[in-house]
Amino acid sequence: MIVRRLLPADWHDYRTIRLQALELTPEAFGSVHALEAARPAEAFAERLSSAVVMGAYAEGRIAGMAGYKRCEGPRDAHKAFVWGVFVAPDFQGHGVGQALITALVAAARQEVEQLTLSVVTANRSAITLYERNGFRTYGIEPRALKSAAGYADEALMVLFL
Repeated sequence: MIVRRLLPADWHDYRTIRLQALELTPEAFGSVHALEAARPAEAFAERLSSAVVMGAYAEGRIAGMAGYKRCEGPRDAHKAFVWGVFVAPDFQGHGVGQALITALVAAARQEVEQLTLSVVTANRSAITLYERNGFRTYGIEPRALKSAAGYADEALMVLFL
């Protein structure tokens, strides 16, 4: 397995894994598959320019992703928000998620003092992964996401670097 930062030229791989994440685990994300699938290639390349997105590659294809975006305000540029963490089903349970979070945290240490994230409280495996890497829950946002299936609460987590 190789984990590396995705660059704008990697937009196709990023689009592939992003759409797979939204299709297979729609309850875990704020966006929806139809909206993202309609975006042009340039939108995916731009996202890779404006945020740090790590991609994991295994067996010759993209197996997972994890990103963060640094806050831009004068008083919050010391932190970044983690988003889009996903491992394709074929690669779950093989350390891909751990490798992505390790790489993401290492990159973030170079530019920010803390990482925050939100994760659906029903996603125990993701919460366990984050806790294993030092993230701590500091609150719960009730009814953070809404879909046809109902509401989902999100745990708010932080890692001080």
